[in-house]
Amino acid sequence: MKSREATSTAFNGVVVLTLALIVVKILSAIYRVPYQNILGDEGLYAYQQIYPIVALGVILTMNAIPSAVTQLFGSDGESRQYTRVLMRVQLIGAVFFLILLLCAKWIAWLMGDVELAPMLRAASFSFLFIGILGVYRGYYQAQQSMSIPAISQVIEQIVRVGLILSAIVLFVTQDWSLYEAGTLAILGSAIGFLASSIYLIVNKPFRLNIGRVQNKGPVTSTVAWRKLALAIIVFAVSQLIVIVWQVVDSFTVIHALRDTGMSLQASATQKGVYDRGASFIQMGLIITTTFCFVLIPLLTEALKNRNQVQVNRYANASIKITMLFSVAASIGLINLLPVMNGVFFKNDSQTGTLAVYMLTVIFVSLIMMDIALLQVKHRVRAIMVAFLIGVISKALLNILLIPYWLMLGGSISTVVSLMIFTALLHFQVLKHYQFRNMPRFIFKLIATMAILTIAVQSLMWLIPTQGRIAGLIELIIAAAVGIAVVVVAIVRTQLLGYKELKHLPFGDKLIHMKRGKL
Repeated sequence: MKSREATSTAFNGVVVLTLALIVVKILSAIYRVPYQNILGDEGLYAYQQIYPIVALGVILTMNAIPSAVTQLFGSDGESRQYTRVLMRVQLIGAVFFLILLLCAKWIAWLMGDVELAPMLRAASFSFLFIGILGVYRGYYQAQQSMSIPAISQVIEQIVRVGLILSAIVLFVTQDWSLYEAGTLAILGSAIGFLASSIYLIVNKPFRLNIGRVQNKGPVTSTVAWRKLALAIIVFAVSQLIVIVWQVVDSFTVIHALRDTGMSLQASATQKGVYDRGASFIQMGLIITTTFCFVLIPLLTEALKNRNQVQVNRYANASIKITMLFSVAASIGLINLLPVMNGVFFKNDSQTGTLAVYMLTVIFVSLIMMDIALLQVKHRVRAIMVAFLIGVISKALLNILLIPYWLMLGGSISTVVSLMIFTALLHFQVLKHYQFRNMPRFIFKLIATMAILTIAVQSLMWLIPTQGRIAGLIELIIAAAVGIAVVVVAIVRTQLLGYKELKHLPFGDKLIHMKRGKL
């Protein structure tokens, strides 16, 4: 009975944390719309050049460090152990803070725009809080008390978005420059971190034993520190894929565009339009990451029990669910993109470039799932090698393709490098898992996407609209039609079987519809 109650508590905690993450992602995706609408594509460019650096701190404090700390200590950690980890991580964060603060001009020069230096200095302050946020949240997760870290994440995001909106207002009313508004917007992340840290400290998660941190303990050994560092890196990699690719863009795109003879202003506008894609991709990933990892805990349990049949069954279902939702999200975004671009960002510039960029949703989702499948098998080296090859190929392809095809080359380089990353990971996954009926599933998925495309495009042709409000209504109707096509495909075909559907939210309703052929 106690075991069942503990499992129920843990599950409820995960649900709370997942809902908080969805809220955070939605807020993160939406604020870029008013930001671009008021500050223009150049303003979005300036913000997006620096945001990936801030996002590194967000991922570390929200996911990587808490997950690694939970894995290292479980529910048995002592306050002095948490204190040692907090101080060590805090020291590393302080080093990053000083590097960004003191080298801001040089880093901005490497990015191709020295005006970005104040924004880089503002970004540096975010790293002052990674120890407090990451370790405190890890402590609560280890104790299966998910509501406190969930609330802290929402506080952080609300403060951050509030200051971004303040930057927009000051840009309009006080005649601030793009870079001044961008500096306040980036500083919003650090202040959000501060507010979240205060909330966690007030709740007194554990007593800081600063005077006793030299005591011997499990976390003082070199092996334990190495294990913690490796866990942080592995947990971060799956969440940082889009961010790291954006960092590569920050350091290569402007240089590559200016090599074509384009001015800095024109280059900034080009990249600003390309950066609109980050909002759309975030929307797509909200859908895919919400449903893709439901089977990983069951897979882990099956591995512990050495039940290979169940292991392969859960792995098979995980990949199919990931492919279904990611492909549907990506193709749906591509179909809606001309209208979405105009509704959210005033015009439909570079729609073709952004359409190619939307394929990122498929490959990032598959990468995240493949990393999860390899991680439970402790195949860390394969993940890191594939990640490094992916990053290097992205940088090289940017340098090669952008001078010829401008930002279309940037989109192609992103998709191709992610394809390489996916292929390397999946080659390793196939060594450890057996997949059944995948060709038939892929054929049915392609047919479903073709029907979805025909249905959505026919609808948009039949009800052409003018104006942003009418376009928004058209988007909602078209999205509903796309979702209906996918649901009908699941119900009328064996796109997903009964054993796969039962693990999804509302899966029982879909099973009932399949049996009743409604």
